[in-house]
Amino acid sequence: MAEFETSAPWLGAPHMPALVTLRKLAEALDTGDLTPALVAQFGLTYRNLSKLAPSESGAEDPLEAALRAAGAA
Repeated sequence: MAEFETSAPWLGAPHMPALVTLRKLAEALDTGDLTPALVAQFGLTYRNLSKLAPSESGAEDPLEAALRAAGAA
């Protein structure tokens, strides 16, 4: 977790709830509780935070563009 947080300078105070959740999920996984639901939730939270990284290419996610165009995002 420390390595992820130091390599993700774009994460700040607005992301604290998700970061705390990710830390707690990691702690639970470290105890050996590898239930599918726990592993899936960790993966989902991690991917959501990772997706917030600024894009070097400036390319927009096609799904997000379609949702924005439809007025859903």
